[in-house]
Amino acid sequence: MSIREIMAAKLKEARDASGMTAEQVGEKVGKSHKTVYSWESGQGQPDADTLVKLCRIYNMNIADFYDAKRITSDDFSYIDVPLYGSIAAGVPIEMIEIEGFFAIPTVMHDKYPDSFLLEIKGESMNKKLPNGSYALINPTMDVIDNRAYAVCVNGFDATVKRVRKLENGFELIPDSTDPTFKSKVYDYGEEGTEEITIIGRVVWYCIPFDFEI
Repeated sequence: MSIREIMAAKLKEARDASGMTAEQVGEKVGKSHKTVYSWESGQGQPDADTLVKLCRIYNMNIADFYDAKRITSDDFSYIDVPLYGSIAAGVPIEMIEIEGFFAIPTVMHDKYPDSFLLEIKGESMNKKLPNGSYALINPTMDVIDNRAYAVCVNGFDATVKRVRKLENGFELIPDSTDPTFKSKVYDYGEEGTEEITIIGRVVWYCIPFDFEI
């Protein structure tokens, strides 16, 4: 079975076990019942932010939605986690579906069982997160000032920045060798300010096998 087929079956099983209708699940995650059905039939996949919400609704871990493979020997142990295609470390871009899986140390998965990977694209966080690296995101809505987080902008776009919580909003702060990247304040007291949703904190990163130096 493909990744999409496995996830579709798991999502359907989880909703059936919860006793909720597709309409009820859709309301909880801000999607239509048709979208929920499309996930369960394998015609689409929830994005990272929505998958985290589904975990909370069904009281599951992300790994429960797919068949996680473990690789173990006397010297090491790794487990596959979902890899989302890209998240901008510069200009926010739309979050996309799972592209595949990438093995991380089991100790990291055990410490952050709901975590998933996002590919970093852009140079605005290059002091800590190189362009092309994979950032491990631990879902949380809590903010520790000046830590790196994956955030949604206005419910659709996503980016990685250092975050500082303000009295009525957030400040997104780059961490780059390029001084042209500037901090941006989202003050909800100002009309028209885009809404910021915290997806999760960056807790670790790794370099893919084909990374070019």
